[in-house]
Amino acid sequence: MASTPTRAVNLRRQLTAITALLPDAVGAVHRGELTCAIRLQPSPASQIYTLRLTHRHGRRPEVMVTDPPLARHPRAAALPHVYAGDELCLYYPGQWEQDMFLAATVVPWAAEWLMHYEIWLVTGRWTGGGHTHAGAGQ
Repeated sequence: MASTPTRAVNLRRQLTAITALLPDAVGAVHRGELTCAIRLQPSPASQIYTLRLTHRHGRRPEVMVTDPPLARHPRAAALPHVYAGDELCLYYPGQWEQDMFLAATVVPWAAEWLMHYEIWLVTGRWTGGGHTHAGAGQ
């Protein structure tokens, strides 16, 4: 079994922090992996998105929108700033560390990503910064 990095935040503490921030979040820690369904509304004018957040020590957190399905801008071949399987690209490599709380970093970064996604749907221009991903719909 893999060991937990010394400074890493305990996964149950991560889940507690997420549910303190978002009381309707539903999650569990099972076999060393945190899985959580969260609902985010990036602005009062935005729709509500359901996201799946998974995290295991020693790996980067993964966030995917599960509902509604993410649409493409009419002029885009692909979604911008996502990894394979439409996993959201939320931060630069090394920006998130194991000693950080997901509720204070990854969750707000996901809300910000969704805001830029909604702007991109209207304008076709990604305003969220970051690096261009191969095949992304910039």
